[in-house]
Amino acid sequence: MNPATRSIVALKALEENLRIIVGVMLFGFAASSLQLSASAQPTTAPGSEIQTVTVRLSNFAFDPEHLRLKANMPVRLRLVNEGGRHDFSAPAFFAASSFASGSSAPPDGDISVGSGETVEVALVPRKPGTYPLKCTHFLQSLFGMHGTIEVAP
Repeated sequence: MNPATRSIVALKALEENLRIIVGVMLFGFAASSLQLSASAQPTTAPGSEIQTVTVRLSNFAFDPEHLRLKANMPVRLRLVNEGGRHDFSAPAFFAASSFASGSSAPPDGDISVGSGETVEVALVPRKPGTYPLKCTHFLQSLFGMHGTIEVAP
């Protein structure tokens, strides 16, 4: 086989491998999007005014991907990482929120959540609007790990 033919064969093999990898990734994304999580709904403990919103971070998805919060109402975001390396990046949202005395907005508006970890952050959204949310780790946002945080008046 001459060098040009070997190159063409190698490129075709590479193309087929990439198709398989993308197919597996899309299947994983579709499967994780179909999973339902009852705990993703906002809850408020009896006698408490702080609403807790659980957000599950998995490969290529936030669940729920659209958060609805109310301005000037305290909320505890409970971030549960069920996958690999993920973060909860919402710089504009965190900049438009206030935090309890002694705590502050996450650096660069980004909360890193290690694999299998849960991180909680208490805050008060102040400014109504819709804010982008994404995971900044390699390819996560591109393959669907993004959403919005809506703060209603």
